[in-house]
Amino acid sequence: MLILGLLLVVVSGAAAAVLIAYNTGGTVETVTAFGRNIADVTMMQAFLAGIVVAVVFLLGLWMVMVAGRRGREHRARYREARREAKVAAQERDELADRLRKDEELRAEQESSVQPVAPAAQRTESGQPVDPAAMPARHAAQPGDRDQPVITNIHEGHSPTR
Repeated sequence: MLILGLLLVVVSGAAAAVLIAYNTGGTVETVTAFGRNIADVTMMQAFLAGIVVAVVFLLGLWMVMVAGRRGREHRARYREARREAKVAAQERDELADRLRKDEELRAEQESSVQPVAPAAQRTESGQPVDPAAMPARHAAQPGDRDQPVITNIHEGHSPTR
């Protein structure tokens, strides 16, 4: 298709060049439009004017085709975006429903289950340990070398400054 189109363009361009080169002009004709005489032109000038009008027509036709193609592509992208947004909204709604159901289930389970102390806070017999009797986790024990000792902090100053 492309080769045939290029061949037609070359042949028509060569024919126009030959017609222009070997045409001596001929007789003068009067161009009349809407009852008025517009100009006196030779056949060569009329031929060249026809070529210009044809080129302008083809340019306009090409612009219309490009605009139509661009519009179709734009509408297709818009339809696809709307489709994706609809799917995303459905997924969002499904996830929201699932989250709501999970929260309701968790609330039902929490209301029916009695709080139990973690295994680390129970004695060997299964009795809960008194939290006041347990040493504080943040209190430094003598001999702990896990944390560095900060000695350059003065009263009123933050260690992060």
